[in-house]
Amino acid sequence: MNDTFTHPQRIRRRKQVAIFSIVLSIVLLSAKLLAWWMTSSTAIFADAMETVINVVAAVMAYFTIVQSAKPPDEDHPYGHGKAEDFSAGAEGALIAVAAAFILWHSIPRLVDAPPLQQLNVGLLIILVTGILNGLAGIYLIRQGRQHASQALAADGYHLITDSMTSAGVLLGLTLVHLTGWRWMDPLAAIAVALHILVVGLRLMRQAVSRLMDEADAELLEEIAQKLEKLRQPGWIDVHHLRAWRSGDLRHIDFHLTLPRYWSVEDAHHVQDELRDALLEPYGGLGECIVHLDPCVPQCCSFCELDACALREAPFTGRRPWRRPDLVGDPHYLEPDAAEAAPAS
Repeated sequence: MNDTFTHPQRIRRRKQVAIFSIVLSIVLLSAKLLAWWMTSSTAIFADAMETVINVVAAVMAYFTIVQSAKPPDEDHPYGHGKAEDFSAGAEGALIAVAAAFILWHSIPRLVDAPPLQQLNVGLLIILVTGILNGLAGIYLIRQGRQHASQALAADGYHLITDSMTSAGVLLGLTLVHLTGWRWMDPLAAIAVALHILVVGLRLMRQAVSRLMDEADAELLEEIAQKLEKLRQPGWIDVHHLRAWRSGDLRHIDFHLTLPRYWSVEDAHHVQDELRDALLEPYGGLGECIVHLDPCVPQCCSFCELDACALREAPFTGRRPWRRPDLVGDPHYLEPDAAEAAPAS
């Protein structure tokens, strides 16, 4: 996330981009419906049906952004950011429905394909709308990433898919124009339907994973690298690292092992330092909960704290903090580690 933007600025920008997407989708839908009316092409009909979903999804994205911008409240203590994941999942479902409708419309026309008219004009319209969709999709994806909006990013990926759909339609209709084989028109529509069906299912899968708080490998890797960079000698071990996203917010949760003789004040200072440092890249939006654990004798071999009156084993080497090691149980309490450690 770009932390040069304040939270209100990001919300305002998201709304502006969503409105742009709505207007563009309506214009492109009108152009594609005109092309279908002029040509009677089944493939162009399929392309237009996907753009209908674009319009619905763009409107949904706008209202989702408005909803997700609401601050946490008593009923939603973690905020409303998950609304964007609902939007992305619903968009995937709409794409899948559109694919099924296109298949239902196109398969019978393989046997009795309608004659095509004014094909050159139709091809030109689809070419222009396809290029505009592709450029708009790239723009929305970039804006979605920059302003942490899953809804905008999903809308952008849909526009990219629509652009690829138009490319497939162009290819199919060009072959019809060159060969006179009218059955290639509905065949192109079927290919379009199968392609967008895969995209829709993928969007639903990603949305469900976020709604179910599936482990976010990218976010966990970011945090692990930051912890390794911040690491100080008295910070002995990190385990049970968890993190998830909710719109703008990042929720980070982990256990930190500290020397057992440190005061509550010292430990609390570490908590504050880690919270501020880990949330700083995200504009301070979110929460970071650090559970404090006292050290045990098994920690002595990798504890870097020199002045320790309670040390029971010599320091043998530093263990780097890497994501795979931080997400699980503390390795120093595993059976092998416990057997190898000296008795307390």
